[in-house]
Amino acid sequence: MVGLDFGTSTTSVASPRGVVPIGTDESWMPSVVGYGDVSIVAGEEALELDPSQLVRSIKRAITDNRTFVRVDTPTGIRDVRADDLIVALLREAADRAVARGQDLSGGRAVQLGCPAMWDGRQRTRLVELARRAGLAVSLASLVDEPVAAGIAWLARREVRTPQRLLVFDMGGGTLDIAVLNVGKDVSVLAALGVAEAGDALDELIAEDLDNALGASGVDVDSLSAPRRARGRLRDAAREAKIGLSTMEEHVVVLPRRLFGISDLWYTREQLNAVFAPQLDRAELYVEAALRAAQLTGHVPGTASDILRTPFEELAAAVDVVLLSGGMSQVPYVAQRLRELFPLPTAIEVAATPPESAVVLGLANAARYGRINMYRPAFDILLEWNHGRESRTVYHAYTPLVETRQIARGGDIRYERNGTELSLPPTGKGKLKVVSHSGHRVRATLGVRSLDGFPVALNEEKFEFAIYPNGRISLTDGSGTHDGHIADWNLSGT
Repeated sequence: MVGLDFGTSTTSVASPRGVVPIGTDESWMPSVVGYGDVSIVAGEEALELDPSQLVRSIKRAITDNRTFVRVDTPTGIRDVRADDLIVALLREAADRAVARGQDLSGGRAVQLGCPAMWDGRQRTRLVELARRAGLAVSLASLVDEPVAAGIAWLARREVRTPQRLLVFDMGGGTLDIAVLNVGKDVSVLAALGVAEAGDALDELIAEDLDNALGASGVDVDSLSAPRRARGRLRDAAREAKIGLSTMEEHVVVLPRRLFGISDLWYTREQLNAVFAPQLDRAELYVEAALRAAQLTGHVPGTASDILRTPFEELAAAVDVVLLSGGMSQVPYVAQRLRELFPLPTAIEVAATPPESAVVLGLANAARYGRINMYRPAFDILLEWNHGRESRTVYHAYTPLVETRQIARGGDIRYERNGTELSLPPTGKGKLKVVSHSGHRVRATLGVRSLDGFPVALNEEKFEFAIYPNGRISLTDGSGTHDGHIADWNLSGT
């Protein structure tokens, strides 16, 4: 098994023996891609381009559902397909792995990481792009990044008694949180995320530096090259963030020819001040994940009861909080989590260094079975007109719980209605189940199988729901039908 972590900031490869070094100076390759004089270049070579010619955080094109990105090419500034840039980056990572003796194509099984918040369409898009890059992957190859980080921690120790883990995985593009029960197996109780992490903090620090320049009489918009200056401020923000992970103060060195000033001082206190609102929101996501875990874990009581459970009670059930991702090296992250969770809950890094946790977990994921099964590993289609027309009611591996559902205190479930699906007002159809895991789906509505279940089409009345505990519900033109996914798997076996 080989793990490939296509991260927002860095891309890494690992085998069960450890990280495979694919970088020029580091074990990882920067997730940067752009246009050189002739073709697309990726990694360190892209960093040597003019800022207008490169794209950082290209993975965000999938997170943000963007098809195009604007970049300066040899034929001028234009919108280019983000997918082409992503394929070039993945292909470069695979080629470097081969040069290090680790083949990622052909019969070699590759496990890919993805953010917990990604839905079925986003996951499918990554798989298709990885295949274009020559990787042997499928939807079943994807593992949520915080889950992989938890596996990295578990793989290097023997857990003698069952424990509950909360993984706090903050990288460049997303914050992902997972709640796991671990012992001999890995039971994933919840995994959710939000597109707000290191890049967002970089923008805030850059804004701080912009304000400091203004106080010194430097108006960035009035400089001779304002676009280049703002790009340099974002680079300086990233450097400051890294420097302040180990120091209390950091000198921000700026090109005098560009800014008219050579340096600024930035402190850890300033960093914490701009970071605090983001971590305030992160705490809400932690709470949402813990509540979702209660629902998935078949805790007695209704959803309303779980929503009213004091946070202190939820937090006290966590044995270990694991830190993963490059942002976890910012000391303020551990400080805030230590204030949030009571003793004796331990706060530990998932792996050393923490930015390697995901890729190491991916390389070891096969040891723990069907760890993705806390979400259905199958598509549910609604077909009519003898199969000539259809709608996807559920995309495999799409999250069943969204943070906003818990925040508003309503019923927690995945649902689609007839208006969203643009169904016809009348007619007959049937549900079709397409498995991506290779395992037969045993799910029923009433006394009938979910696969092939007849549906009385009605745009106004149709509603389909899947709950975190495996319950399913369908309302159509004939009434309401309840059922269950019989092999809803939480044990990882």
